[in-house]
Amino acid sequence: MNSIILAAALTLNTLPFEVIESFYWDCDTMFMKGELGGDDMYTCLAITDEFKKHFSDKQKFLDYWKDSKFEQWNKRGYLHNN
Repeated sequence: MNSIILAAALTLNTLPFEVIESFYWDCDTMFMKGELGGDDMYTCLAITDEFKKHFSDKQKFLDYWKDSKFEQWNKRGYLHNN
């Protein structure tokens, strides 16, 4: 990830929802794999904050995450034991 460019784009709110959603799941998967650190951590926190803005409340976000996590992780090569 190019953290500087991505962080600048997020600040300007110029990315479409689908792009932010994809970046969010990339970050979530990297976290689950234990691969998230350094500058990517800060970028992923910014992505997560921006992504959560698209949900009306925290519970709706958590419901979405619970319903989607295994499919999204599997798409990115992380096979988690349910």
